Amino acid sequence: MKPLFEHIVIAGVGLIGGSLGIAGKKAGVFGKVTGVGRKTANLELALEKGLVDQVSTNLASVCHNADIFFAATPSESISNVCLEAAKYLPDQCVITDGGSVKKEIVVKIEKELPNNIHFIGGHPIAGTEKSGAGAAIETLFQNRYTILTPTKNTDAKAKSKVKEMWQTLGSDVRLMDPEEHDQAMAVISHLPHFAAYALVETILGADPSGEIQRFVAGGFNDTTRIAASDPKMWRDIFSMNRKPLLKSIEQFEQSITSFKEAILNDEFDKLQNRLKLVKTARKSMDDHCK
Repeated sequence: MKPLFEHIVIAGVGLIGGSLGIAGKKAGVFGKVTGVGRKTANLELALEKGLVDQVSTNLASVCHNADIFFAATPSESISNVCLEAAKYLPDQCVITDGGSVKKEIVVKIEKELPNNIHFIGGHPIAGTEKSGAGAAIETLFQNRYTILTPTKNTDAKAKSKVKEMWQTLGSDVRLMDPEEHDQAMAVISHLPHFAAYALVETILGADPSGEIQRFVAGGFNDTTRIAASDPKMWRDIFSMNRKPLLKSIEQFEQSITSFKEAILNDEFDKLQNRLKLVKTARKSMDDHCK
C-alpha cells in the first residue's frame, strides 16, 4: 500500500516523536522517517532503535522533500521550530505537532505561516514520565485519545490526512477549539502534574534528613509518579497555559481548604460522605479512561 505520507520529518525524537516514528513505520503510514534534533547521542539512539531511517542536526537540510513535518519539541519552542521548518518545506506540506498547550502555538503559527504550507495543531494524550528516544513505544498511541485543534483557517485536506494518520496508529481522534483544549488540559493534566510536584516538595520539607522517605510505598508512588517528568517541559507548559492553570489551582485550593475545615471541626461523618462521593466519581472515570 502507498504510504499516507512519503516522508515525515520529526523534530524532537523523544517519547512522542520517537513513538510516532516507529509506529508510523510499522503501520506503513510513512515511507521514510527523518529525525532532527540537537543532541547527537539521542539521534544515534533513535537510529539504533529503528525509530527513524535517518537523522540530522540540520533542519534545513532535510525538509526540502518532506510532505509532513511533526514538531515534538518542548511546547515553548514548537511554534518557532515549525515556522523555521516552513522556510524549507515544499509547497502544500503539512505541519502538525504534539504539544500539550495549543492556543498560543496555533495563534502564532497561523499568523506567520506561508499560505502554501498547512498547519493543524495536535495533542496525543499518551505521555509517560519518561523522555528521550529510549522511552519510545511502538504502541504508545493505541486506544488513546489524540486531540486535533483545527480553526477556520485549517486546510480540509490536511486535517483529513492528519486525522487518518492518528486513527491508523490506533488513536481515538477528537476535534476541539484550541482554547477549549487548554482549559480542559489545565484541569485533567496540568493541575495533576503541578500537584504531584508540590506533594513531593512537601515531603522533602517535612523530612529534610530523608529518614521518612525510605518508607515510601505504593500509595505515594502512584500519586507522585508524574513528578518524575521532565522539569523543562513542565516549566514551559505551566508558563504557556498560565491562566487556565491558575484557575484550576484556585479550585484545588478551595477543595483542600474545605477538607481541612472538616478535619478542624471534627466533621468526620460529613468528611466520610464526601470521600464516598469522590470514590464513586473516581471509579466512574475508569469507564472513560483510554
